[in-house]
Amino acid sequence: MPNKRYAKLIIVLIPVAFLAAYLSLQLSLQFVGRELPLWLRIYCLVYIATMAAIVVMGLVSSLWLKLPIKDMAFGFGKRWFRTNIAGIPISFGIFLFGGYVKHGDEMHHIGWRRCVVELSGCTLLLVFAAIIMGRAAASDVFVLWRHLVEGALSPFGQAQFLLMDLGRHIAGLDELSTLAVVSFGVAAINLLPLPLFSGGNAIMYFVDAALYPLTSRAQEQAFRAGFLVMLFGYGSWLIALLYLAYNSWARTSLGWLARSALM
Repeated sequence: MPNKRYAKLIIVLIPVAFLAAYLSLQLSLQFVGRELPLWLRIYCLVYIATMAAIVVMGLVSSLWLKLPIKDMAFGFGKRWFRTNIAGIPISFGIFLFGGYVKHGDEMHHIGWRRCVVELSGCTLLLVFAAIIMGRAAASDVFVLWRHLVEGALSPFGQAQFLLMDLGRHIAGLDELSTLAVVSFGVAAINLLPLPLFSGGNAIMYFVDAALYPLTSRAQEQAFRAGFLVMLFGYGSWLIALLYLAYNSWARTSLGWLARSALM
């Protein structure tokens, strides 16, 4: 009789199923001469890459550390669907962005190994991106961090150039290469050394386990600081995206009006 613990590997099929559904939709649209908008393609692939990272984190904690999983969540907000696969409670939020793996109190007693769990999902995405892109993904992480900071500080300037360059780059890629670029981006962002991100959590857990025990209050303050920085960064980039979308719509509309006036 196979080990019941390894039956949990079946949750790998969750991101695989979503990826298959996405590719099927793309092929169906291409068959009739259409395709998904670029922003929607990126959004779908970000969600799928995030799902893959969450699944890996759950499997590492469950199979290696033998920790029970209290909840594996994909997306945020009100849960619109709940199920149980191989003894793992799984739920989906109405906002298709992000997610988490929640464990019991045992997670607080595993020391430095908690860092491995936090970094496992990002590591898988970076390895996948490096294989497909054929580049030194690890060093590119720091380049992306610099661009993120520059864009957040200049949503109407530098962020516009970065977004347009990214759009032109991804528009010429096939689906596998696009998934690799998106996976790299998801991994790099989650490796930011800020609490609430995997990189920051790993640093905090390492300090707590190996250097200096952190009180609950200190960890809470670190999470609050990380949340404020994250809120500013996401807000600034959202403004940049909306501004870019408005400018694109305005140029398209003005061009149509100009052509109509000349007819």
